[in-house]
Formats: sequence, structure tokens, C-alpha cells
Amino acid sequence: MAIPLMRTLLLAFVLVGFCFAPAAAQNSSPPSPQRPALPALPPPPAKAKALPSAADIKLAETIVFFYVRNDLAAVPDVFAALRNSEAISRTGLSRATLAGFFSMLFVQNRARVEGWIGSGADYPADSKSVLIFALWQSGNTGLIASLFHEEPGFLRDRPGNLYTLAPSRPVEMDLKWGAFFATGNPGFLAALVDAIDPRKPLTGSNELDKSIRINAAQGLAYNVRQHEVLERYLVQRAGEASGPYKQALDTLLATRSVAYKPAPDRDGDFSGTIAMLKLPDTPATDGNASEAIALSGAMPQARRGDTIGVTVLFSGMGLHKDLSADVSYDIKVTGPDGSVDPRSTQQGVTALKDKVGGRFNLVDSRSTLSIHFEPGDKPGPYRIEVLLKDNVGGRKVMLSRSIELLDK
Repeated sequence: MAIPLMRTLLLAFVLVGFCFAPAAAQNSSPPSPQRPALPALPPPPAKAKALPSAADIKLAETIVFFYVRNDLAAVPDVFAALRNSEAISRTGLSRATLAGFFSMLFVQNRARVEGWIGSGADYPADSKSVLIFALWQSGNTGLIASLFHEEPGFLRDRPGNLYTLAPSRPVEMDLKWGAFFATGNPGFLAALVDAIDPRKPLTGSNELDKSIRINAAQGLAYNVRQHEVLERYLVQRAGEASGPYKQALDTLLATRSVAYKPAPDRDGDFSGTIAMLKLPDTPATDGNASEAIALSGAMPQARRGDTIGVTVLFSGMGLHKDLSADVSYDIKVTGPDGSVDPRSTQQGVTALKDKVGGRFNLVDSRSTLSIHFEPGDKPGPYRIEVLLKDNVGGRKVMLSRSIELLDK
């Protein structure tokens, strides 16, 4: 039994196989023609929704968690996706969210904007409207004519301040979510947090105020599950609040605990599970990644010649103030006769040592054990044992899973 420890990412296969969706802001109704003026487009024909691909998940996470690493090297890939309407729509992000994101990205990187965008003729209408709005909002109006050869009427107006904007419509809330994704500054969401105070007057219209409060609460509840920065901000605001407002904030924070479903093997919030995949026998001939097959059930089966990828999924780890995590594990494989293959024994393998957006987001171990069953291997159950360690939170979880090698 050959057991190399290989550097590979299998999370995309696992996410698609188990139907996990990428983190994303709520996709609100289409923008109205009122200012901020994202041009309204006719809705496309309804299509059956496919599971997100690995590329879709990566693109959505690049945008939604951009502030975590501020990785400018990833930005060209986002612009490449903007040139494809279907690719950007599969992120689940509204055009207003994207406009808010690019507005702040452009503010923070003015010298790079023109090079990032390139030729305006390369973009479809919906992406073009997002970029034109973001250029206007960020004070880069001069680039609109030179790159897109257009002069929309709203260019005569002075853009508002996204930070202080008090949203009166879902589209404006999405603008602020996009700005938060680009900067990680929860101050952009302060007006949304203020809006859930039932005593705070908003627009003077009871019906509109109710809609604003509902949309603000839903957006905050959805995203607090995925953004540690937002949860810390809400905890701070709840500590400063009193009366019905504090009750509303406490209820909002409680939704994260209700929504979080840890794995059965856990130590407090920290939990994990072992995932196994049957890796392809041969690489794809077209240059793309060959498809791996997720192995489910209490005791999946394998045959001699099969290669099984073993990875550890976990969440609920502690984070330092700068959002950095440190998770490691020890691993070994025990054969049918009870002996431990020395090649499988690994101590202190790094599973995660990086910044993450939220401690409750599902993470895979970056180092993956590859088990190749050879002709001379004994049939029977092979037991994989993992001691998973949260080195920031000081928690440990013992995991185990078995796979049966068939005698044929």
C-alpha cells in the first residue's frame, strides 16, 4: 500500500459532491433607475440552476473574502470573469454588490484601474454597467470616456459617500455589502445595523421602513455566519445597545449559532470529518482536471489498483485578531491485521496556517493523504485515524473512518 502525502486541493470536489454553496451576499431585486444609477437590464430567461463548479466557488470567494488577504494578483481573474456574463452571474452576487466592490477596489488602487479594465469593448452590457458605475462612484470618471466611449447622464451628478449612505432600497444595501467585501471595514454596514433598531426612524414610511429593516436583518444574518469581522462588530454593537435594540442584535447573533451545524466529532465549536475520494486512474487528455468520485457511506469499498484521496474537513477553529488560523493534525492508517503502516504515520501536518474570513466556514486540510492499494495488500478494513488540533483555540478532535479493500 503506497501512502504518499501529496500537496493537493480536493475541497472543490467535496463541496460540489455535498452541495455546499459559496459565500455570497443576498442577491436583491434589480436596481431601479433612481440614483445610484445602475442601468436596469431585462431579466434573462430562467434556466435550471447547476451546482457551482470549482471555478465558480473560487471566483465568488475571491470577491466575498477579498479583504482577508487583499491579494491583487487575483484581480485579473475577476476581470476575466466580468467579460463572461454567465461566469459572473454564477457567483450569486447582484450587480449592485459588484459595483460596490469595484468602487472601493478602484479607490484603493487608482494607478492600476486602467490596466485592470483594458478595452471596454470586451465587456457585455451588464458588466459594463457595473464598471462604469464603479468608475463614477470611485472618482475615476475620466476613464469612462477613454475606456468605454460612453457618457451616461448620471455622470453630471456627484457620487454619494458609500460609507455614510443610509440605504432606503435593497440595491443600496448591496452597494454597501460590496464595499465591505473589498475593504473588510464593518463601518460600511453601520447603517444596516442601525436600521434594525425598531425605535430608530428611517424614511417616514412605515411600509418602506419595514422593508428596510427586514432586508438589513436578513443580509446581516446571512453574512455573520461567514465573516468573523462582522460578528465581532455586531458583538461590540450589542454590548453598547440596550432595550429592544439590544434584544434585536442578540437575536441576530443567535442566528449564527442556530445555522451552524458542526460535525458529530467536535470539541466545542471546533469540529471535523474525514472525506474520501476515489482519484482518477489516468489524467484527462484535454488538460483539465480529471473527475474524482466522492466516497460516501460508513464503509466505502475499494479494489486493488485504486487510489484514494483522504482529506480532513473542519470548521469552528479559533482565530487571532488578524483572522489567522493555525490547525494541524496527526494521521495514521491501520491495516486489517491491526498493524500501522509506518509510511502513513505523519505528525504535526499543517492543515491550515493562513487568514480566513470566518471561523465557521468549511475548510479542507491543504495536505492530503493518497492511499494506493497494490496487488499484495491484504483485503479487509483499513482504518484512518486523525487527531485534529486547533492551535489557536486550544482544542482537539479525534476522527476516524474506514475503507474496505475487496478481495478481487
